[in-house]
Amino acid sequence: MSRKTSQKRTEANRRNAQKSTGPRTPEGKARSSQNATTHGLSSLSNSPLNPACLLHMEDKDQFLGLLNEYMVTYRPEHRDELDLLTEAVFAKWRQQRLWLAETNQLEVAIVQNEKELQRALPAATSSAHLANGIAKSEQVLKLYLRYDAQLHRHYRNCLKDLRDLQDRRALQPEPEPEPPIEPKPPVTATEIPTPEPQKTDTRSEPKLTPEEACVLAEKAKIRRLMEINHGLRPLSPGEK
Repeated sequence: MSRKTSQKRTEANRRNAQKSTGPRTPEGKARSSQNATTHGLSSLSNSPLNPACLLHMEDKDQFLGLLNEYMVTYRPEHRDELDLLTEAVFAKWRQQRLWLAETNQLEVAIVQNEKELQRALPAATSSAHLANGIAKSEQVLKLYLRYDAQLHRHYRNCLKDLRDLQDRRALQPEPEPEPPIEPKPPVTATEIPTPEPQKTDTRSEPKLTPEEACVLAEKAKIRRLMEINHGLRPLSPGEK
């Protein structure tokens, strides 16, 4: 009985899930946009740009979603890498804004000059109306093309600088962690080496007997008298 109840409940939950249309309020959409976050840098709770950078008709969540896609691809790890990536994404955002403005400019020019072209050329085709709209918007389209080229170069340069930073970071060796300093065990009294006593020479000169001492003294006296006779040694007053 419990198994049947569980299956019925599962089927009811599945049917209710199919009826869900997702969040409808701006707060709910903002929370839902964080579900696909893959790393910390992608979870942007606030716009990294000044509010004046986006037009009031533009979708802030759409820009953050575009930025998140680029962050998943390039994975910046430092502030300078994040700044370059944000700048590149905003250049792409402005380029897409320019494409939209160019398209609408042509549509406005076609509508404004449609009746005039039909009077001059009743069998005018859609291609003829497009050519007429481009001719009427020549100066504006030239301005769009110049802006488009500038934004494209800026976008490519930011990505190039970002890749250069990441390449240099990849070449830098990671610092090796210093080994922990292990405390030395305390030295016990038994481990303290005792100084060895210095050895003294106990050998002494041999002692002479009285007879040997007298013989040596007599020889020294005779040798002294011979030196005096030969003038090798002066005669002292006591020896006169």
